Amino acid sequence: MDAIILFSHGSVLCGAGQNLFELAMRMRERGDAPIIEVGFLNYSEPDFDTAVARCIAQGADHITIAPYFLVAGKFVTVDLPKRIEAARHHHPSVQFVVAEAMRFHPRLADALLSVAAHSREPGSWRDTDAQAAQFCRDIPQCPRYGTDACPATRARHEVAA
Repeated sequence: MDAIILFSHGSVLCGAGQNLFELAMRMRERGDAPIIEVGFLNYSEPDFDTAVARCIAQGADHITIAPYFLVAGKFVTVDLPKRIEAARHHHPSVQFVVAEAMRFHPRLADALLSVAAHSREPGSWRDTDAQAAQFCRDIPQCPRYGTDACPATRARHEVAA
């Protein structure tokens, strides 16, 4: 059975990868592949190995890794092949292939123009940033950790009080 892993770098900022989960959900709803999972190289969960395990647990024997990158830089050309090689070692009966980084695609210009049409003042980004708090993970690497913007920090203070 075919599977797709949407692969991205990951971030210490809670909620930074939420768009990728939304994309995976949309692709599932459209029926783009029998199995679609998200996997991150660093910081975010699930990591690449967990995404592979989830695909295999659902019956995947052919996994396409789709890098969610505009260019094939170090993460795609160096780090990802190492992860795939380890996965091949642990799952020799599964075929792994890699899609190209997005690079230029005619629809990319349309997407960027659509985003630009909804541009806003820099200060309004704080609203978007605050929305990411709903995806809070209690990790010290997050820039919000230990601040009032971190729900995990607030919860710890409430318990201590």
